[in-house]
Amino acid sequence: MAYNISWYIPKRVVHATFMGEITLSEAETASELTAQLIGDGDPPMVHLIADTTRLERFPTNLNLLNRSASKHLWQPKLGWTIVISTNSTTRFISGIITQVARVRFRMFPTLEDGMAFLADQDSSLNPLINNKALHAAPVNSPESQIVA
Repeated sequence: MAYNISWYIPKRVVHATFMGEITLSEAETASELTAQLIGDGDPPMVHLIADTTRLERFPTNLNLLNRSASKHLWQPKLGWTIVISTNSTTRFISGIITQVARVRFRMFPTLEDGMAFLADQDSSLNPLINNKALHAAPVNSPESQIVA
């Protein structure tokens, strides 16, 4: 499994990409890194885009996932959580966990759809999104973590 946690828009939008197979331990580490970036972001809200379109296998125990791999969902600065996926199991589990945490949450099949929704919800992002090509690679920062 590999994942990449980095800034999509520095200090405003975290971009998490998951590929291959993820273990519970890796999901927990990814959640901790995401929580750190959200905590370091600019108030009032830091949004999360989680791209799972290349994720093949992941833990499905909701109790363990909720306890171990959802630290980022409890961050006070967390704004919208946008999950990019067409996988029905990913969509179901993401929906349940975000309901438990009571976060702002939406699912979209493409990054473009998710970013368009986010721009509609947070108008302060419009100038930043308009200056960034939607297909550009996320901004890597010293806090960026790539695991292969």
